[in-house]
Amino acid sequence: MFPGWTSRLGRTRRGLTLLDLLAAVAIMVIMMALAAPVFLPMVSNAKQSDCRANLQAIANAEEQYRRKNTTHVYTTTLSDLSQQGAGVPKCPDGGTYTITISNGTATAQNGQTVPSGGLVISCSAAGHGKYAPGIDNQ
Repeated sequence: MFPGWTSRLGRTRRGLTLLDLLAAVAIMVIMMALAAPVFLPMVSNAKQSDCRANLQAIANAEEQYRRKNTTHVYTTTLSDLSQQGAGVPKCPDGGTYTITISNGTATAQNGQTVPSGGLVISCSAAGHGKYAPGIDNQ
């Protein structure tokens, strides 16, 4: 027979004790404490990657807008871009996106100067930064 089990002579089998339960909970808490420092930065990096993809999607929508617009200019209004695709993306951390057209003094995420007339798309969430098409993807 197995330890902790009794025979069929009318005795009942033993269950888990409170000590067994506390030991299992303590082991789970220790494992979670070890995993949390590894897991939390991964979540933050994933959100930043999603935001970066959104910045690039806005840049692509801007290019489509410029090609369809008869005056061949960019827009700084996000709602104008919703006509170009599935709508304006949302930052996973709740930041807001802004579009600016450089006057020759704006800088890209990589520190290079954005030429006059170039786009700079920014996110207000901490650590998400900005994206300048044609400059930041070099």
